[in-house]
Amino acid sequence: MKGNVRKVGVFVIIAVMVAFVTTMASADGHREKKNIEGEYAVTGTGSCLIAILGFDSSLQPNGGPNGPWFLGAMVLDGGVYTFNKDGTGSVSITLHETDLFSSGIGAPPCVGSAIENYNFTYTVDEGKITFTYVKGSYEADWTDGPNAPPSPNSKLYLILPPWNGVLSPNGKILYASFGSPSIFDITADKANTLSTGVQAICNIVFQGFRIGP
Repeated sequence: MKGNVRKVGVFVIIAVMVAFVTTMASADGHREKKNIEGEYAVTGTGSCLIAILGFDSSLQPNGGPNGPWFLGAMVLDGGVYTFNKDGTGSVSITLHETDLFSSGIGAPPCVGSAIENYNFTYTVDEGKITFTYVKGSYEADWTDGPNAPPSPNSKLYLILPPWNGVLSPNGKILYASFGSPSIFDITADKANTLSTGVQAICNIVFQGFRIGP
């Protein structure tokens, strides 16, 4: 009798272990395949160093300390990250910036606001998100400050480097960020085919929560 009890106990333990392993494997497979779908309200803060002559290999502006460069501190709000199930998405956000210029530019400090829009593709690996910019989609339209219309600089076009993010396990909280050594290239056209030679390095953090289906 005792032998039979032991056998039954062993069978029960094995059955429980098999069920547990199968469940975990199924959950892992589901997580691996899961894409993001919906809208996330985001806010962000950061700063950009803009080098009119581009950056050298040490990520310092060409032209030295008195060369043409400026530093922009920014706050981003009223933004929405939209994710589509097919691995595409878009960003729309309001940018508020304060700029301090080097002696090589010789301009007074200024502030301004702009509306940014751009598209991306994304992949998800265990909650970690890799974003890739869709070329030709970025446009910032200045609404306030010295670059607002009728200024010829009222539109800004960029090539964004890849950036990263994290999604909470329940899918409700989003974190994303840009940072050095990644470089933004400023172009003269929205198609991003005409380089201006101007580059920016931006350290920006976004945080948000799910608001859409």
